[in-house]
Amino acid sequence: MVMTRFRETIAKVSWLLTLVFITFVQPLYLLPIEQQLPITLMLVMIGLFYHRPFIKMKEEMGKQGSIPMLILDSLFVVAAIVVGLYITLNYHAIIYRQGAFTAMDAVISVVAVVLVFDAVRRAVGWPLTIVCLVALAYALLGRLMPGALFHRGYSVNRISLQLALSYSGIYGIPLQIMVRYVILFIVFGALLQVSGAADFLVRFSTSFAGRYTGGLGKVAVVASGLVGSISGSAAGNVATTGSVTIPAMKGSGYEPHFAASVEAVASTGGQIMPPIMGAAAFLMADYLGIPYIQVVKAAVIPALLYFFSAGAAIDIYARSKGIVGLPKDKIPPFWNVIKTGWVFLALILLVYGMLIAGVSPTLAAFAGTMATALLIVVRRVGLKALIDALYDGAQSAAKLCAVTAGAGIVVGIIQLTGLGAQLASFMVEVSQGHVFVLLILVMVASIIMGMGMPTTVVYVLLAALVAPALVALGIDVVGAHFFFFYFGVLAAITPPVALASYAAASIAKSDFDKTGWTAFKMALPAFIVPFFFVMNPALLMNGSVLEIIYAAFTSAIGVWMISVATMNYFRGKLPLWARAVIILGAISLIGHSLVTDIAGYLVLVGLIFFGMRRKQVPPKQSEPLKA
Repeated sequence: MVMTRFRETIAKVSWLLTLVFITFVQPLYLLPIEQQLPITLMLVMIGLFYHRPFIKMKEEMGKQGSIPMLILDSLFVVAAIVVGLYITLNYHAIIYRQGAFTAMDAVISVVAVVLVFDAVRRAVGWPLTIVCLVALAYALLGRLMPGALFHRGYSVNRISLQLALSYSGIYGIPLQIMVRYVILFIVFGALLQVSGAADFLVRFSTSFAGRYTGGLGKVAVVASGLVGSISGSAAGNVATTGSVTIPAMKGSGYEPHFAASVEAVASTGGQIMPPIMGAAAFLMADYLGIPYIQVVKAAVIPALLYFFSAGAAIDIYARSKGIVGLPKDKIPPFWNVIKTGWVFLALILLVYGMLIAGVSPTLAAFAGTMATALLIVVRRVGLKALIDALYDGAQSAAKLCAVTAGAGIVVGIIQLTGLGAQLASFMVEVSQGHVFVLLILVMVASIIMGMGMPTTVVYVLLAALVAPALVALGIDVVGAHFFFFYFGVLAAITPPVALASYAAASIAKSDFDKTGWTAFKMALPAFIVPFFFVMNPALLMNGSVLEIIYAAFTSAIGVWMISVATMNYFRGKLPLWARAVIILGAISLIGHSLVTDIAGYLVLVGLIFFGMRRKQVPPKQSEPLKA
């Protein structure tokens, strides 16, 4: 027990120091980024090595194995400190020694790579660790690889020096983005939640959406989307808002598995809703070499289409079950909600406004963080609640830093061996130049990788591996990056490894498989959205105002029609042939030609005419959602 308390205390202090360090050092430029990176990773690894033992022992073995395990983990901590301080203090000399490293450089680099491997394993388990090991084996054994995978092979020293001391591996772009932007937004989000912003967003969502058909289901979508856009974590968002929304939905007439599915789908959408987007917005801006605000602008319509598809599914389900909105006396007046929580709205709008004005994300997040900290002082939030909220954010930041360092290993090896260009050529060859076939291949790869790894890592790896293939076939580079990022996010609700769905099912006490497949069916229209914006770049704000409006309009209709077909209800059950025709009509709206649009609209008119002859199910009142 004493050992456990000691471990957790060190981990907590180390991770909280990470947040404090980045919050002040990065925005104020107190140290160059070359020193910030090793210090941050050092603090993160200290916490990880103490938070989770090298070997996780059973409870009954705790007393026998705690001291030897503590000694072993302490050796890892010492090694992390030595590596971090060595690179920090010698960064200037290391830059000038590129290509002529010393023996000590070689030793430090090997130790650094080993530490990152273990940090990744402790942070997120074996999936990403195995990917890193496979990449390392590929770099070592290139001479034995067949066909296009062949390369001359590299020594352990050459690989480790490339990964640890070249700033294109462990300390490459993924970790740099975490330090420059994402951790600051994590701090901002943690402070917002402890200040009461989450409760405000729930009340705001209730006043905005509670009166409509489906009541609490739509409230859950709006609330989870707003909270998730700040937190940027699907499973974490399920745990935060789902503990409130899921029981309320169950009490208002939603079946447990459907209530859990609503929360899983809505929380997953937080990763594609600006400003954080699961950290991918910052990564994308850096990879594409465009301002962050352009990425946010391109993300808006796809994100709205995603949430529209979720809302449409809920609306159709609610009509089939006769669940209507909340009664008027149960809905908080909109302007009263604004009056009591305008300060939270002002804080969020402050950050958005600064980003739109062209201020760097670093300074925008820092300004929002300082303003929220002042609000916390004014509202006299308890110190324990503040530390707990920051610690939750620090845990997320620590895992993200570890996995992005691991992703840096894979990216560094891809660059060293030239695998990215070879794989791109292979995929273009397999697809025989057919864009749709290539998109299907990329979709499958994105979902499979997203099932076992964080979205940030999936994006980094696919940006190096498949983006060149998509661009080679003429797809707009922004659309290509959004395409595989979008499907990497959707993996969180794609069976068999639907982590967000399973997290929601545990709260709803519903069947895991039923919840997972229901969430997948509910989000199925969203699986079509990436094809919409790849085929029609206007959905990424690339076009005239009229083109953008028309593209969004036709896409929204297509999404709604697919929701009708998948949810199998339009004023009554639909025959199988009708559902097939509806899906074909919706897909025809993907192509932005006059002929396909007319075909889609004819199907829509037929659907409306067909449905008007049916009677609606009697309604049922839902209960209010308590924040």
